[in-house]
Amino acid sequence: MKLINVMQARDALAKLTDTHFTSYKILRELVKLKKRVDEEYEFYSTQEQKAVDAYAEKTENGQLVFVDGGRLKLKDAKSKAAFDAEIAKLNETEVDEIPVVTIRESDFRTAADFPTATDMLLLSEIIEFEED
Repeated sequence: MKLINVMQARDALAKLTDTHFTSYKILRELVKLKKRVDEEYEFYSTQEQKAVDAYAEKTENGQLVFVDGGRLKLKDAKSKAAFDAEIAKLNETEVDEIPVVTIRESDFRTAADFPTATDMLLLSEIIEFEED
């Protein structure tokens, strides 16, 4: 699976781990999964920050410069191309050892605990949802 998919699933996984389940085993598996996702998030953040430090324009005080819309201002066109290439490569990094957790409909305590369709889509790389 790609690192970008893990990053996109992070917030939905955080919501899912706050859900009430009928099985302690499922909850434990989700906690382990969340720890692994958080490790990958830290890796991603560190690598992204290195790219920002290398290619972003900074003030004399070392503060990042932003343009309209809150986007980061890069030093020049060459820096933009290099930054975009690094981030694309980072996004496409293959991630191993992320266990896929299977959750059945009956594992949720109530229907109110079901994830939204959007969250299910974001989680589809790391959670396998099954009907009973």
